[in-house]
Amino acid sequence: MLLFIKKYFGWRNWAVLVYNSIFENVFILFYILLREQKTGTEQLVQVLVFLLFSMFSTTYGYLINDYADMELDRAHGKANTFSEDSKGRALVVTMLFLLLSVVSGWYFSDHMDFLALWFIWIFIGSFYSLPPLRFKERGKPGLLLVVLAQRLLPILLVFTAFGFERTGEIILLAAYVFFRGLSSDVNHQVEDYENDLKTGTGTFAVSTGPGLAQKVLRFSLEMEKILLAAILAMFLYVFAGFDLLPLMLLVTAVLLYYGAWVYSIFLFLKNPGEIVNPFKGRGNVFQLLHHSYPSVILSLVFSLIVSYFNPAFLILFVLMALIRRLFSIQLIKSTFIYRTLSKVVGRD
Repeated sequence: MLLFIKKYFGWRNWAVLVYNSIFENVFILFYILLREQKTGTEQLVQVLVFLLFSMFSTTYGYLINDYADMELDRAHGKANTFSEDSKGRALVVTMLFLLLSVVSGWYFSDHMDFLALWFIWIFIGSFYSLPPLRFKERGKPGLLLVVLAQRLLPILLVFTAFGFERTGEIILLAAYVFFRGLSSDVNHQVEDYENDLKTGTGTFAVSTGPGLAQKVLRFSLEMEKILLAAILAMFLYVFAGFDLLPLMLLVTAVLLYYGAWVYSIFLFLKNPGEIVNPFKGRGNVFQLLHHSYPSVILSLVFSLIVSYFNPAFLILFVLMALIRRLFSIQLIKSTFIYRTLSKVVGRD
């Protein structure tokens, strides 16, 4: 059983926890709870069930892609979860996780909008790689559909599951998540360009050329930073009436982002050849802005703020800290913040 869980649920070193739209943007879920002033134990249970639902759903999305790409990945020489399995076993395992997704997602089935979006997500997520539609090979429409399925729809499901109906805020938050997803998927296609070209896989990068794909990636990365800056300003406005302690936490987090953003602009102007792609730079300011800050720092800060109003939510803070390996000294020493502070105090 443990081997089964590690191989399938723990897909590629537990990517289901790290590369999961809900976990990457979980600060939005916490924002909804605080915005609607719903931080009771009932909401904690809802959050835990929804996170479980997101894990099963994300695993299904990854596995159905690996199932559809078994032969293609062999041609590419790429890793595939089912490389040692028969097609029959691969299908049974994939359908098991779809069933687990349905069972956990049914908890929110009293919301009709949730059901509609859920059905759309299953359809797009399945035919992203399954023939005959195979959206991933349909150029620009395929790119938009994969971002919709893997990033945008999961966040829209959060809004519907938790009854969040503030249209302007939904648009701003959803736009940010969309561009985060666009950046990730275009970068993935750019990295796979040579392999996809050899096998005739009609991705967006292949159909338009790597030059245009690189420009789209750069534009999307800039939009991410601008939209997150606007979101943080909105947070300060909405929560200006917080008690002193949570307000100090929020203000500190916002100033950290704005300071890092200004520094990144200065760094680029000083050296236009600087690697600004956060998927390539490790432990630099650009990785902080696009990955570490929204997925780790902002999410942990919001989990602490929610815990201020209901200490039971500390369980989520601890779980997130474990998932992000925040107790690893080696990992902490590799971060941009630690290395910058070390330079400031004059240590190696």
